[in-house]
Amino acid sequence: MSMQETNNQPASHSGQDAFSRTKQKLQTISLMQHFGLDGYRNTIAHIGNSSLLMAGGGFARSNLVTEELTTAYRENWLAKKIVDMPAEDMTRKWYTLSTSASQEEIDKIRHLEAIHSIKQEITNALRLARLYGGAIAIIILTGDEDRMDRRLIAKHVLPGTFQGLLVMDRTQVEPSMEMESDITDPEFGLPKYYTYYITDKDGGSHPVTVHHSRVLRFTGREMPEEEMAREEYWGISELIHIWDPLQNYCATDANATELGYRANLLCLKSGDITEMLAAGTDEHTESVLKLLETENHIRTSYGMQLLGPNDSMENLKYDFSGLPKILEYQMLALAGAAEIPATKLFGMSPQGMNATGEHDMRNYYEMISALQEKNLKPALEKLIPIMAMSCLFRIPEDMKILFEPLMTLSTEDQIKQAKEHSEMLIQLYQAGAIDKEELREELAEWSGRHGVFTKLKVKKEETENEDKQQG
Repeated sequence: MSMQETNNQPASHSGQDAFSRTKQKLQTISLMQHFGLDGYRNTIAHIGNSSLLMAGGGFARSNLVTEELTTAYRENWLAKKIVDMPAEDMTRKWYTLSTSASQEEIDKIRHLEAIHSIKQEITNALRLARLYGGAIAIIILTGDEDRMDRRLIAKHVLPGTFQGLLVMDRTQVEPSMEMESDITDPEFGLPKYYTYYITDKDGGSHPVTVHHSRVLRFTGREMPEEEMAREEYWGISELIHIWDPLQNYCATDANATELGYRANLLCLKSGDITEMLAAGTDEHTESVLKLLETENHIRTSYGMQLLGPNDSMENLKYDFSGLPKILEYQMLALAGAAEIPATKLFGMSPQGMNATGEHDMRNYYEMISALQEKNLKPALEKLIPIMAMSCLFRIPEDMKILFEPLMTLSTEDQIKQAKEHSEMLIQLYQAGAIDKEELREELAEWSGRHGVFTKLKVKKEETENEDKQQG
């Protein structure tokens, strides 16, 4: 055998081995993809995704429809609370305006809000967005009935024309397929128009198309871009991702209630009762059941029970010792899915929890604060300038929207925060970063939000009134 033949033979076997290994690897990858073997697994012990039972699990897209969401909201107190509570907490302390406008001008804006129930309307819009995944509040202006499809410019709003908000959920409006193409617009890439239908006097209906600049838009839980497009650029209902924990808790609670009826059962063992019921006529069967019903009705701790020679009586009691743990687990699972502390959602702490829930409440209020900045603030920044033009005939240029902390601090914590904040401001003043008037204004703003340095605020208002009178 030549040297060339000797070298070629191993090469041929090597090629076959490489092909076999590649084929086996592809088959393994195909098997892994089929059974989902992409996590920890132990093929010998059949643990993890090596188990066919584990590999058979997965997630399916929810097919909940509007009617099911509405029914859950109406009939189940937990579903309603999960939808309503964060929406109401977002607007509970409302907002504070930081502006150079006088207190009299701010009071005019607040008065306009009160007349048209703006706080309540926006709370309703947030609630509907959480329930159905989206809602809008249309800005209504007198004289613009025929210009609803045109862009609204706040500085062009005429005095006294603001007439409140018209709130609708996503099922009542149709977003347009045409998107806002102006890259400088805050709603770039979102529907440019929204259409709803109004009923005529003769019972018919006609569409009304509204430009997005006249709409306060609220969405539910956000999703990836592809899913948002599938949902016509709305979000999804908050009930969808808590549906399984909600069902589990309700089922456990219902079973616990049912077990209450069966907690103490008297069991009558009769050797011939089965034959009596099976072989007798309808009248005979009815008489036997009537006898048992009568005995059960008159049985008391001082009564007696008639027993035949082959009968016996046994008292069966159900042990509820493990049930509280199951209910507690379901409570915690539902509270975690809803992102609401169990102490707030259920009005009580699970018995196994020794903590006060303060840390959970802090996390919850931080989540509410983030939702205020994300969902509530953009709506107010669009709405308040329009209201200001309607009642003040101008838009204050330095107007800022602030949200007060929802979690009330103790007196000690307020003093500590005030000290830290004032020391920071004094350091900035000593470094020349701010002047004396800016220092006073910052402390006055702090006083309005946290209830400290109140005299500085009063002095500032008195100075503004004196300057106004002198002017």
